Amino acid sequence: MAYTKPNILASGAAFADLQAGGASGHLELLIAAQAATLAPTVAAAWVNNGQTSGGALAAGTYYQVITETNGIGETTHGPVSTQITLTATYQPTITFQTLKTGNTARNVYLGLPSGANTGPFYLYATGITTATYTLAAAAPGGSYGATQPPSVNTTGLAFANSSGVEESTAVSLLRAAKQGNLEDVFKFYARAIANFTSGQPVSYMGIIEKLRHAHTVFAMLATMAAEAGTLVDANPGHFAATVSPIGVPAPTRAWP
Repeated sequence: MAYTKPNILASGAAFADLQAGGASGHLELLIAAQAATLAPTVAAAWVNNGQTSGGALAAGTYYQVITETNGIGETTHGPVSTQITLTATYQPTITFQTLKTGNTARNVYLGLPSGANTGPFYLYATGITTATYTLAAAAPGGSYGATQPPSVNTTGLAFANSSGVEESTAVSLLRAAKQGNLEDVFKFYARAIANFTSGQPVSYMGIIEKLRHAHTVFAMLATMAAEAGTLVDANPGHFAATVSPIGVPAPTRAWP
């Protein structure tokens, strides 16, 4: 398993946007730029690749599905694979389609031995960035084994959950930070970590989702500062003299 950090897309802000909207307007442009990404559209091919020893999957027939992630969230799964038959110790290799725009990694969900092509499918591996992946490990149990592909695409900052209710935690935390309540973000993060490390019965995907929300907020704020730094560096302006309405000269910064 590998954690995927958020892939934050550039806001496209120009220096004029920074002048007109300030930090608040800049943040809103950054929020608007983080659109949901697409799920895989092609079933991932897989074969017995000649590695007939060393594998830990049980013998049987299998199906798999793939999701993609931009680190902010995860797509729904793509089409179901063809069936593959394994004897004990075989290690099949999956070949993936090219990642959809904005996505940076893939997750593999594996069906049960001799299970149906309709699932259920359970999380097998996360954070895969290579074009191929060999399934050498045993199917994970515990919290991982209980995790199935998301039923809705969560790669946008806001989305409707499986009950049709809008989820927009990251946006709420960003706007709290904008209003001077950056501590709300840290408290949200700290509470999630404390619940997990104290042994509270939180699901694997539950803690990952909360970490992604907090990570997304901090990553977006860092991106915003980096963009502003680049814009200021490219538009330094110059000092100029102005005269106040009562005739007092004063220095100011001006731009061409």
